[in-house]
Amino acid sequence: MGCILVTIKTLLHEIVASRKGIKPAFEPAHVIKALLILYEREPIGRNTLSKMLGLRVTSTRTLIRRMKEYELLLVDVVGGCYLTERGKKIVEKILSIMPRVGEVTRILGEDIRLAKCAWACVVRQGAVLIQNIGVVNVRDKIIAHGSKAALIIFISNGHAYLPPERLFNEARYSNLKSLREFLAAENGDAIIISFSEDSARAEIALLNAVIDLFLDVE
Repeated sequence: MGCILVTIKTLLHEIVASRKGIKPAFEPAHVIKALLILYEREPIGRNTLSKMLGLRVTSTRTLIRRMKEYELLLVDVVGGCYLTERGKKIVEKILSIMPRVGEVTRILGEDIRLAKCAWACVVRQGAVLIQNIGVVNVRDKIIAHGSKAALIIFISNGHAYLPPERLFNEARYSNLKSLREFLAAENGDAIIISFSEDSARAEIALLNAVIDLFLDVE
């Protein structure tokens, strides 16, 4: 398939689109997760990638085939899957917007942990972007993707706070500082947290929301 110029968001949704009335078991979040895994650890075999994605081997096989169709990865029969140059460029663009993502359950104190499990990511210079979208709208988007709850955190003058009230800051919630340092968030960045009783669901909801809100870029 030729490299048609589309946004990253459009590309990811095309990869997971239903075909012949059959919807795949994977979501856009699984595609972006596969890209990030391969960028850090390629080459990777199909079985290992399947476990890391939390998908069945048959679903992972379909995902790999579709990513090959869009020229994002190649498969070596001995070494496993690895990214194409196009795949690497897309990952680098993603990382310029979302430089870090990870599970933060153990970092958050019970005073701000809204469910059993939590995943968070940094959105580079995301404070202005989220203010334009609306904090409530961003939270609603994450919840619409299956999260139980969500929090938005802004970084300003080297400190983290919960908008709109700067009183809800690191001085009141010491774990916000630990979170900021763990994710290496900088001034102007935003941290988005997705909560769920299930770790995988918290992660997938977070990534799907980031895709829809911030990756509508070429």
